[in-house]
Amino acid sequence: MKQIDLVGIRSRFFLISGLAIVASLVLLAIPPALRPGIEFTSGTTMLVQFEQSVRQEDLRSVLTDLGHAEARIQSTSGSVEYLIRMRELEVPPGSFMEVTPEQTVTPIGPSPVEPIATLKLGATDGSGEVALRRPSGDDPCTFGDVVGRFPYGTAGELIAPIQCADSPVYRVIVDGVSGYIRSEDAHDVVDIVPEFGVTENAGERTVIEQRLSDEFGPFRVKEFASVSPTVSSVAVRNAGIAVVVASIFIMGYMAFAFASVPQPFRYAACAIFALAHDVIITLGVFSLLGKFFNIEVNLMFVTGLLTVIGFSVHDSIVVFDRIRENVRAYPAAALKENVNSALVQTMARSFNTSLTLLLTAAAMLVLGGATIQSFLLVIVVGVMVGTYSSVAIAAQLLVSWDEGDFRRLLRRQPPEAAKAS
Repeated sequence: MKQIDLVGIRSRFFLISGLAIVASLVLLAIPPALRPGIEFTSGTTMLVQFEQSVRQEDLRSVLTDLGHAEARIQSTSGSVEYLIRMRELEVPPGSFMEVTPEQTVTPIGPSPVEPIATLKLGATDGSGEVALRRPSGDDPCTFGDVVGRFPYGTAGELIAPIQCADSPVYRVIVDGVSGYIRSEDAHDVVDIVPEFGVTENAGERTVIEQRLSDEFGPFRVKEFASVSPTVSSVAVRNAGIAVVVASIFIMGYMAFAFASVPQPFRYAACAIFALAHDVIITLGVFSLLGKFFNIEVNLMFVTGLLTVIGFSVHDSIVVFDRIRENVRAYPAAALKENVNSALVQTMARSFNTSLTLLLTAAAMLVLGGATIQSFLLVIVVGVMVGTYSSVAIAAQLLVSWDEGDFRRLLRRQPPEAAKAS
């Protein structure tokens, strides 16, 4: 059976890629090159807690009606608490509030506790003193030694009620002293309820809060703060340096890994060119999507792009590894023959792997939320481009380099003249 000649049509592959790269660069040259998301620009973040369950889709619909289709919504506690990030709101000074991040390190000693109610010591219309006691052993229903005595009517905090056989027992804190009392030894027990309501005279914030209150009932704003640009110019510069350094290490690794074949540096250089090819075309597609469909670039996009870079290098290495095996098995054969055989041998594997990933990403793109849309779009576009480049670019460049295509192109000589020279 005659083998498919993929190497023989490499000029057509190069023409297609060249046109795609030129189109991508033109799109990127037209402002805005990419439509930045709120992570790349200043904005506002709100952490809201609703009194009742709210669907994320309903919350997104309300914010879209208010002109904030760019808002990113993330559930932080089931369906009652959401973190909302949107463009910067027009609010008067003093409207921002920030909360201290929750402590994630386990403290040494007793864990801090939050009271659920306030109370006063002593029975209703009682007098005298009330004793706080520690439990006997591990049973809070059986009292042990007295840890403190306080006058009737002293204010305290209820930490937790405990149901016992005779009557409920309260764990309380009074003036910093923790102990247990019988439920009948307390009165005026008032639950601590979070404050819910709309912030008055806060500009656009008030408009949003009023609409949320009308649609979903009472809620509490736990945080309202200004968001600084997450990715500054310094971070972008450092990311560029990191990519350059990583590319150098990739070239060094591939030159070392393919040291057993002639001119191993060419393998590394071709892999890096294929990587750049995939990234430029992916950026061009997102530039197009941003201009016509308002698709934004955010941190999920950056994550997806880094994933695409990994796939690109991986696919190139798979093909190069098969080329190395063919060169070892058939050292007398021309490089283009070994490359063509390697492409045919690995093409089914590359297509099957990419198709499996694309089906999964497409399903998540249809069924998943808008939060990971950018990531999935990058994966879909990048994997398609990367699969093409693994067959049409990386290995084909090796053949063109070996056959002297680049020298002929630079000298602008026909193949016959180059051979005669």
